[in-house]
Amino acid sequence: MRVASSVVLVGGVLLASATARSQDVVTEADFLDGLRPDHPALRAVGEDLARAAAARRRAVMLANPRLEFSREQPEDSPRQDTWTMAWTPPFDGRRGLARDAAEAGVLAARERTAAERARIRRDLRKAYADWSLAHERHEILARHLAIAEELADKSRLRAEAGEESGLAAGRLALTAQEVRTQLAAARTDYVRAEAVALGWRPDLAGRPPSLPALPPAPASLDSARRPELRALELEARQAALEARLAGRFWTTPELQAGWQRLEAAGGAQDGPVLGLAWTVPLFDRNQAGRLEAVRRKEIAEARLALAAGRAEHELKGVIEAYGMAARAADDASRTAAGAERLVDSAAASFRAGEATLTDLLDTLRAVREARLGALELLGNALETHRELELWASPSFTQGARR
Repeated sequence: MRVASSVVLVGGVLLASATARSQDVVTEADFLDGLRPDHPALRAVGEDLARAAAARRRAVMLANPRLEFSREQPEDSPRQDTWTMAWTPPFDGRRGLARDAAEAGVLAARERTAAERARIRRDLRKAYADWSLAHERHEILARHLAIAEELADKSRLRAEAGEESGLAAGRLALTAQEVRTQLAAARTDYVRAEAVALGWRPDLAGRPPSLPALPPAPASLDSARRPELRALELEARQAALEARLAGRFWTTPELQAGWQRLEAAGGAQDGPVLGLAWTVPLFDRNQAGRLEAVRRKEIAEARLALAAGRAEHELKGVIEAYGMAARAADDASRTAAGAERLVDSAAASFRAGEATLTDLLDTLRAVREARLGALELLGNALETHRELELWASPSFTQGARR
């Protein structure tokens, strides 16, 4: 019973320590979990949407009425008081066009804001990918440096004892120096990448990142649903409505109604006052505004045509590129996964005198290059997927965020 209890206790301790170690590692999901709606990066975008919403509110507001009061009282003459209310009703067709144009502007701003938020998520994923890839590159080089230094020290001692020539110790020392140089550059890259990542998530300091797995491509992608393209469509619609609005140069007459009171020595008389004021567009018929609005409409339509013509081909290219990058990264990862065992075998064989120095050095360099190359391919694939995700529907990015 005592032995069984000890086994259970040791097993529990090992399981608890393994669980603690797994919890100490940061995953991409952990890193992205900080991108919540209240994150400052998401709250910092949307200025265009706020302006568009304000423009829509202005477009639907009715003109304020104008209240006037006047008094005339010349010497030895009756006193005349006049109250007047003037208002221009929205019967010239401008209000409806302005409302529709402003609504299209709001929808376009929403699409632009969605695109900005998607790019923020992409930047967050890039920060994590750079951090994790730099960490893994640093770990690979650190392990190879430890092996090279160990073998170089043993060869130097054997050379000093006269058991072998100093050539092997010298070549191993050069190999260690080569790896040490690469490790110094990798350590610098890691420090920079970690600083950028912790700038997004300072609460993750002290926890190492893990390499992100290659995610599958989004199930359904449609170039017409990309937020930037939808924004261009809505901006072209807004420009067309504003061009029509600029062509309305006739205005509704201003209606006036009020009350007038005339007081004299013999009594007072009062009665209603009705009036009409109308601006006749004899000279200014908004010619400059129409030219500007028509030109804006043409530019918006040209931008839409250019983007729509390129979108389908660009999406097809990104899909094909991700498929190729993912396959290459997967193949390289599988090949490099068991390569470290070759390092241990080559080092053991060299220590036992069963392998030559050339075999050892070639194995170390080949394994190192294979593993670092696999990391580079993984980074390319992750970058391509980040671009591919920008073409996905908002529901995909929201689901990935959760």
